[in-house]
Amino acid sequence: MTTAKTFGGALARIRLEQGYSSAHQFFKSVGGSKTLGLSFMSYWDMERGKKLPKSWRLKAVLSALGVEQRSPKAKELVRAYFRALSGSDELVGILAAPAAAGADLPSRELAEAAAYQAQARRTVNLTVAQWKVSARDLATQIINYFLIDTAGWVTVRELAEATRFKPEAIKRALKALAAAKLVDTSGDKARSRLVGKAVNAIPNTPETTAIKAAVNANLETWLEGAKVVGGTSINLRMTKANMQVYRQHLEKAVKLASVYSDCEADRQESAVYSIDTKIFRFAPKD
Repeated sequence: MTTAKTFGGALARIRLEQGYSSAHQFFKSVGGSKTLGLSFMSYWDMERGKKLPKSWRLKAVLSALGVEQRSPKAKELVRAYFRALSGSDELVGILAAPAAAGADLPSRELAEAAAYQAQARRTVNLTVAQWKVSARDLATQIINYFLIDTAGWVTVRELAEATRFKPEAIKRALKALAAAKLVDTSGDKARSRLVGKAVNAIPNTPETTAIKAAVNANLETWLEGAKVVGGTSINLRMTKANMQVYRQHLEKAVKLASVYSDCEADRQESAVYSIDTKIFRFAPKD
């Protein structure tokens, strides 16, 4: 296999692991040429190992895929890219940075890795159009999230009791979500088409900037004054390299919360929780 095909194979595999079942689905979902700066055929040629992208386009592709630049997947793809350009591993070896301290932490134990892999297999991605509909207003976004975590049919009355939205607002939200193929409706009942799935975060692209801002604003509004169930904090000094390693472990730990998810749990004995983590630079101040 040529080095270009090796790069293309890695790109196609990472795209699949990020929840995009086909090259066309990925291209269309993230906004196409407006986001990636190339045509679908050009992107497809990359996956088929027929051409290599310009370096700046590779960065755009990684961003659209939702792959962090310092993540193992990003490093794998960049190494394959430089290997294809140079025809060997010699230059890639020079670029390889030494591993940061503590890279092999207990979170790499087999049981946790297997659980993470199982969770990754059931992730899905919304299209830009579906994200836009979901974020259209507070009621639509919250109802969409609620239904994704609730198996079976849910009545308008149940949604009103759980969210305190008025029935009229709920019906408008369900109509919009149904048009976007996110839910099915039957009379005064609705159910999500994504029950049991883990929805990947909205990608960071120029086309999604405003949508992402709306998603975050809706969540902040909804969670304002919400009861805090648990949490912890710590202040410590570490290098930037170790911070990146820790950040990857933290992101993985948060995603592993889905292992405890049970969308079929008794609705009277369960609740929907929001898990949000943030890392602040404590000092020196900017």
